[in-house]
Amino acid sequence: MVEPTKNAILDTDFISKANIIQSGNSVLADEVLSFPGYRFFCHQKMVEELGDHGTRPSQEWLAKKIAAGMIDSYSDERIIREMREQTGNNCFSYYRSFLKNGCDLFHRDFYPSHFEALDRYLESGNLTGKAFLSVLQTCEGTIGHQESYGEIKAFVLSQALKLLKGTDTYIFCSDDFCARQGFANGALIPCISILGVFLKMKLIGKSMEEVQPFFHSFVRWCTERENPQTHVRVWEFASGSDKRVRVPISTLLTEIFDGKYQARKDGDLQMVKNENTTA
Repeated sequence: MVEPTKNAILDTDFISKANIIQSGNSVLADEVLSFPGYRFFCHQKMVEELGDHGTRPSQEWLAKKIAAGMIDSYSDERIIREMREQTGNNCFSYYRSFLKNGCDLFHRDFYPSHFEALDRYLESGNLTGKAFLSVLQTCEGTIGHQESYGEIKAFVLSQALKLLKGTDTYIFCSDDFCARQGFANGALIPCISILGVFLKMKLIGKSMEEVQPFFHSFVRWCTERENPQTHVRVWEFASGSDKRVRVPISTLLTEIFDGKYQARKDGDLQMVKNENTTA
């Protein structure tokens, strides 16, 4: 039986990092788009954030993939329009609920700090798509330029896609542990991190020789940046519970291809229990 297509959102940090990691003229982001069984989406906020904080190659990559139809970009206007076609004026309360839940997951003070005007507008009862989006834009204008808002917009899009298409959504997301925990544990949205991508490449049949150049690029990026990183944290079941332990990045790919790890829903890697492990 053919598995249904999985909807997947690409977040800003993931797109940026997956364009830094490369093998020859090929970037890891292109490998991700070739994963079978996925349809990829992003929120317009990701496009804006890459313009503010990303590198030009990642901006150009995203623009080209959207233009080619390989990534489906949703603006808030499109979310409201498509939800309104299905739910009528309930679309506004749906969007408000998605936005508040996203704020509560990632920045609990965001909604009362920035979006009270949206609540007042909804209470007025005189609702139009143009006015709703105008109030939303005004509220968002109060958010500081350096305050992260992309995860919230990714969450809003994930919930809108679930409503519109009737299927759950995956997030290809940054390595920010708290953000991934919010998606996976708070919202039950499975995450795939950069480390998870290397495992997935193995699972879809890529050889270690094919994956190795990308992984070496990832290791160089980790070790040569301003704050070098030589280890990552993975989960190990020991003494009756799961614990995060540090392992060297340099040995990780060999261990992945040796079958030592499986993926967790929060995007982390979990050591596979061996025969000597007791529950």
